[in-house]
Amino acid sequence: MKLGFKILISILLLLLFLPFLISPIYNFPEPKPFRGNKIWNPYQNTDSSQWRKGNFQIQSLAWGGYTDGSNNPTDSIYNLYKRLHYQVIGISDYMKINNYHNSDSAYIPIYEHGYNFRKTHQVSIGAKSVFWLDFPFYQTTSQKQFIINQLRPRTKLLSIVHPDFSLEGYSHNDLKYLVNYDLLEALNHQRYSLSHWDAALSNGHAKYILADDDAHDINNPYLVGVVATYINFPSLNSKAIIEAMLSGKTYGFTPYTPDNDNYQKKALRTLHFPMLSYARLRGDTFKVKVSAKAKKIDFIGQNGTIKKTINNTSQAAYVFKPSDTYIRTEVDFGRDEKIYLNPVFRYQGDNPLQEKKASVNWWKSILSYIFFWSVLIFFLLRLWSKPKSKV
Repeated sequence: MKLGFKILISILLLLLFLPFLISPIYNFPEPKPFRGNKIWNPYQNTDSSQWRKGNFQIQSLAWGGYTDGSNNPTDSIYNLYKRLHYQVIGISDYMKINNYHNSDSAYIPIYEHGYNFRKTHQVSIGAKSVFWLDFPFYQTTSQKQFIINQLRPRTKLLSIVHPDFSLEGYSHNDLKYLVNYDLLEALNHQRYSLSHWDAALSNGHAKYILADDDAHDINNPYLVGVVATYINFPSLNSKAIIEAMLSGKTYGFTPYTPDNDNYQKKALRTLHFPMLSYARLRGDTFKVKVSAKAKKIDFIGQNGTIKKTINNTSQAAYVFKPSDTYIRTEVDFGRDEKIYLNPVFRYQGDNPLQEKKASVNWWKSILSYIFFWSVLIFFLLRLWSKPKSKV
């Protein structure tokens, strides 16, 4: 075997094994439902005139067109979303921060992390830099936590995205334990992951909603403007947007998309979308009002159970019971047009978003390091050993 080929194989082996050689095994905090004598409402004191429409995941033409977004020139994305009355337009290229319109006050550097086969991806919103490491094949819960922990200091907002997509990049069991991220993309044009969101919420993880088109072809109107995140903030600048999202002043929306849809009709229809008027908590009573009459309003609690439904109304109320841990609200206007609110949940102490971190299990981690280093060294020795001469 030629020297150059051996060097190439050695480098590839090192790159393949590197994540396993440095990632630890974690002890996760015992999952517990929300509890406490206080109830947190992220919508308290929001101004109904300050809702603005945003999208944080769409791929543009990047990396020479080899990634899935080759039909999406960046300027075309921006102009199209402006036409559809989006005020916040986030472009999340794979492993690349798109700097288009970075002089705008509302510009937020974003990218989608992950190049593994199971689509275990994350979106960094307000990214400082690209983190290049990933596990290309199957990932354990500890390995997913390791990637999250590496991304966390490199971004202002971190979201798990499309957990139910493909081979289930994040299982319900993963979301029972994973910590140290901010948002969960429960709505995506390719897959809704509401049960995954409920899995996180039911185990005491206060994660707010992200809702994105995740469109890979803007020539198809059935992929664009079909999911949106509405954000409540006073002025159009990146700091205000991120602060609002961190505090949960957001909701997801899926508009009615008729069979004969096109961008002209879509742009006109978006001017008349129903909006959240208020979501108020007084004592243990949570009241919701929207700008149009809804077919029904569902209040959903622990393990995704519907606790109460009110039909044919624009406003509804739910009284928290002692057994309720969280309540999230879905407002159904019919024809798959819905508003999805963030949870109102119980807490104790001063910080409703306080979360215990996963700690490293050093004994298991050391055994894991020894195992993977041994396997790597074995392959390298076999590669570089001299062949036995024939007698």
